[in-house]
Amino acid sequence: MVRQRSAKPPLAGSIPAVASIPVPPHFNFAATVVSHGWYLLAPFRWVRDEQTLHRPEILSGKAVELRISFGGNALRVEGADESEELRHKLGRMFQLGIDTGEFVALSRNSPAHAWVESSGFGRLLCGATLFEDVVKIITTTNTMWRQTMRMTELIVEKCGRKTKSATAFPTPEDVARFSPDELQEDCRLGYRAKTIHALASGIADGSIDMHALSDPAQSTEELFRSYRELPGIGPYGAAHLLAMDGRHDFIAVDTEFRRFVRERYHGGRAVSDRTMLRRYAKWGRWKYLAYWSELWESVAAGLEPDVDRVQAQKDE
Repeated sequence: MVRQRSAKPPLAGSIPAVASIPVPPHFNFAATVVSHGWYLLAPFRWVRDEQTLHRPEILSGKAVELRISFGGNALRVEGADESEELRHKLGRMFQLGIDTGEFVALSRNSPAHAWVESSGFGRLLCGATLFEDVVKIITTTNTMWRQTMRMTELIVEKCGRKTKSATAFPTPEDVARFSPDELQEDCRLGYRAKTIHALASGIADGSIDMHALSDPAQSTEELFRSYRELPGIGPYGAAHLLAMDGRHDFIAVDTEFRRFVRERYHGGRAVSDRTMLRRYAKWGRWKYLAYWSELWESVAAGLEPDVDRVQAQKDE
């Protein structure tokens, strides 16, 4: 007796999902990934040799593992079918909606920024949601970078939704189900536990409307004030959140900014914040990116060892 073969192809149902997300001009995948310390924070995992960014992500309410690479003038995303939710999250993550052409043009006239155009620098890696970025900014304040990395890792491990081998960054609802005491003890957050819990609970119960608060129709000044209303966000945090919206009008003044500008431009002499900020006035709405590109270039050769100092932010 000859057994009939099934009409169903042997690999049916096992073909991995792959999405392709187009990118704008002046986009460089690797330069965007390593644009600042976010790529070293959970749940990101950057495999430099493969030029691949791994990240578990919540899509349609379920945590899935994404493998993001670049080819054919588009992001190649393995692990998920193309959807509006995926396009929105990847668009935020890689700042795909931001036109950096003006910054690139300005950099051509600055010897200190001549490398910007050829390197594709100009976009900052972000979290998939505003909530993720706010939480991570809170974990950078008044601490050292290695502690920021550990706090973020523990928040993800405790509160996030798991895949077979990884854990996605938690939603506000995922975090709010734990008490501030639990977050403080298990995630080593210190005083930040109450702040992060208040943020997550406010979003979960609707008392904090992140969509209205981050409405892009607002002027940059209005948006800066809106971000200042968030728990744990001061002037430094608000300026950094603006940069993640592609708005670089405000420089995040902190101890590292003061150190860098004093050493680079003033021979280590103490000068006022106003004097230091005046140096970047010519960059107009690209002030923060002009400063950040100078700072980041100075540590790029030994990124992991030096990032401990660069990211030790103090919200003043």
